[in-house]
Amino acid sequence: MSRIAVLIPIYKTRFEPLEQFSVDYSRAVIAGRECCFLAPAGLDCSYYNERYPGVSIELFPAGYFESIDSYNRLLLSPDFYRRFIRYEFILILQPDAILIRDELDFWTAQPFDYIGAPWPDGVELTVWRDRFRDNFRRRVRASVGNGGLSLRRVRKCLALLGEFPETHGVFLEAGTNEDSYFSLLGLLSTDFVLPNEVIASRFSMELKPEFYFAVNGGRYPMGAHAWWTVQPKFWAPCIPPLAAIL
Repeated sequence: MSRIAVLIPIYKTRFEPLEQFSVDYSRAVIAGRECCFLAPAGLDCSYYNERYPGVSIELFPAGYFESIDSYNRLLLSPDFYRRFIRYEFILILQPDAILIRDELDFWTAQPFDYIGAPWPDGVELTVWRDRFRDNFRRRVRASVGNGGLSLRRVRKCLALLGEFPETHGVFLEAGTNEDSYFSLLGLLSTDFVLPNEVIASRFSMELKPEFYFAVNGGRYPMGAHAWWTVQPKFWAPCIPPLAAIL
């Protein structure tokens, strides 16, 4: 079994400038790692083939790329994880995420089945299906899970989709955030391991990066999601080319 594949979702015929910078910088950081674009069937991929000749392209039904809800359904699809079952891990690297260092060998050696940037205010859900019906319904709160830059153990994520079939069906029907499924249902699973928010912030940050930077003793994480949307200047000290962009 191959250890890890880096998956970059695309849905347009070319990257926007900041997306291209993020992807190019990240690929330089993880030079030698296996990378793959996730694309809708029928997309003109000539730009990607020309600029990234070493990156393969996996095609999925175009309907999965029509909206945020449909993209959530793709990452909640068992068929998606079966497509990459030959890997132990996949790293989802959306074009608005960036890698600062390659610490993938460290993170894949940890016990976690899913890890993404922390949610400082948390997300909550009342689970009232599957084995939590009626008087057994359970309110659960997660503080880790942003999927834009996330590391996933393929077989364990696939198993979690099957562990709560009714709840999974509700998420699929609604197109609810796929990362919430893994972070919330993972906490109720009998066999799914998630980190706490401080550990997760050493992997990736998105919201309130200055807070997590402080509690981590002034250490930047391996990467960041939505870096130019949330707080772009925060990242300049650890990504030298940003000085010429911001």
